[in-house]
Amino acid sequence: MKKISSFYFIGLAVLNLIMDSLHSKFSFFDVIFIILAGLPLLVNKKWLYQVFGGLVSMISLYIMFAVFLSNIKDIQQDHMQPLWTYGMGYVIGLVTLFFGVVMTGIISINLKKSVV
Repeated sequence: MKKISSFYFIGLAVLNLIMDSLHSKFSFFDVIFIILAGLPLLVNKKWLYQVFGGLVSMISLYIMFAVFLSNIKDIQQDHMQPLWTYGMGYVIGLVTLFFGVVMTGIISINLKKSVV
């Protein structure tokens, strides 16, 4: 399951690179994100999965907190955005938090099928 988590983060980094290339200028900083996202998969060490997963989990908690505060601020200013605007932030934050926690090893999911 840790490898699936790694591919999720590589996919997010590639998606970030594609969207930045379409909507603004290509930057080398986006390529660094792809390299960093693929590093746990390339090195394949337990401690690297744990460090990367913990870091990503903290970042996703920060993103969910920022989306929540943005939602509260918009309610106070009576300037409501559509629900999908905040929903996307919460969904991406929760999925990223899940995969980050899986990478740290806090949640262990065994995908092996048992033969009867």
